[in-house]
Amino acid sequence: MANPAAASPPAWMPAGVPIQFDAPILPHFRIVAYYGNPLTPAMGILGEQPQSLMISQLKAQAAAYAGLDPSHPVIPALEMVAVVASRSPGPGGTYSRRMPYSLIQKELDLARSINGLLILDVQVGHASVQSEVKYLAPFLAQPDVELALDPEFDMAPGGIPGIEFGTMPTSSINWTLTYLNNLVQADRLPQKVLIVHQFLRRMIPQWSLIQPQPYVALVRDMDGFGGQGLKMALYERYVRHEAVACLSSPSAPIKVPTIDGLAEVTHASWLLIQQTLSHPGPPCGGIKIFYKADKPPLTPEQALTNLSPAPLVVIYQ
Repeated sequence: MANPAAASPPAWMPAGVPIQFDAPILPHFRIVAYYGNPLTPAMGILGEQPQSLMISQLKAQAAAYAGLDPSHPVIPALEMVAVVASRSPGPGGTYSRRMPYSLIQKELDLARSINGLLILDVQVGHASVQSEVKYLAPFLAQPDVELALDPEFDMAPGGIPGIEFGTMPTSSINWTLTYLNNLVQADRLPQKVLIVHQFLRRMIPQWSLIQPQPYVALVRDMDGFGGQGLKMALYERYVRHEAVACLSSPSAPIKVPTIDGLAEVTHASWLLIQQTLSHPGPPCGGIKIFYKADKPPLTPEQALTNLSPAPLVVIYQ
């Protein structure tokens, strides 16, 4: 399989709107995602449950957030680890394994069946971020596919994933932001989302050097499991006190083409959403919640009330 199946306009876009250049996801919406790999229960809920049960639980979890905060419509998502770190070097010596396109397409089809997003997670091992992102390029060119980077598994020479924690240079994150930003403009895609997972400072030691882009929503996700107090304190540190803007201002005003047949009130709302993207605004925070390992897991009410700013991406593992 060379290319994924093409998508219709994403369901979260207003009715009657064709696939739209820079159609905004964040900060207007909230993403609620299930994380893992469908081949194994060891990586998270995506592989723990029968598919129908997992989807039913995801819908219920997303609905809980939608009910608590109607100002941010919820988009459900599947975050699939598409490049999986390994403790063995493998044939290419990269200590990572690429999932086949056929498997990624199945997850994309599943995400589309619930009008959701597919987030492709990358654990590079000893490969490069550039090579693994380019491997996923056919899917990233789709309007409903986003990207996540996992610095925990970006290994220094001699390092073994799962034995020690990795570090991702800021240059790799900036390269990815630029790559996605160029992709949005070249292919006239909706806004892309880049999630960067972190739970130790050394995983991204120079966060202040990250350069946001106008067409990519940057999410710093407070990963890691533990007690509620620790998780909330780390979220406060990484997302609030070391804030980096979700988006940079575009070099020119975003142009919204005339859309024939679109109701006036919908078009007005669409313009308002687009105008918010001309200002960087607050950071886009993310939190990962572990159903089993957190003691106890944050409830949706706690996540939205006790974390400031309230997370716009909530990932369950």
